[in-house]
Amino acid sequence: MGSLKKDSIIFIIIVIIFLLFILTIEPPKPKEFVNDKAVLNYSNALFDYKIMRYPTSIEIGSPEDGNVNLGFVTDPWNLKFGVIPGNGSYVRRYVNIKNSKEKYSLINLEAYGNISSMINFSKNNFVLNENESAAVEIDLYTNSSEPGNYSGEIDIIIKVPKYDFLDVLM
Repeated sequence: MGSLKKDSIIFIIIVIIFLLFILTIEPPKPKEFVNDKAVLNYSNALFDYKIMRYPTSIEIGSPEDGNVNLGFVTDPWNLKFGVIPGNGSYVRRYVNIKNSKEKYSLINLEAYGNISSMINFSKNNFVLNENESAAVEIDLYTNSSEPGNYSGEIDIIIKVPKYDFLDVLM
């Protein structure tokens, strides 16, 4: 009987781990990119998600073609990087994130599209406590990228646990 009880406990633990894995599946990745800021709310059995989706793009000019006209985007809600020369140029945008929830939230930033390899975040996968704010720098470095147009999307994903026992998973 002891072996049967041990096997049953192991089976139950495996089922619980499997269910936790299935239930904590992250929200879907974008199938197409937004043209304007969009907000998506998603929920599973354990977490609520708020995903703020921003279009992003850059035009990399070739310095060998003569003068490169620089273009700046100054809209505060916009994460587009404008027009810059290639060969190692650098552009920075900022986002301020505030947690207005009554509990902590996990913040994750993701970049998608052919622009994503050029983007770095100064801070990512971090926790914001209740009423806490954070400024995140979004850096774009053209490195050895070819001249042309690059685009995609930057998502700010806010993950809020539904239950207090999930603190260990955060």
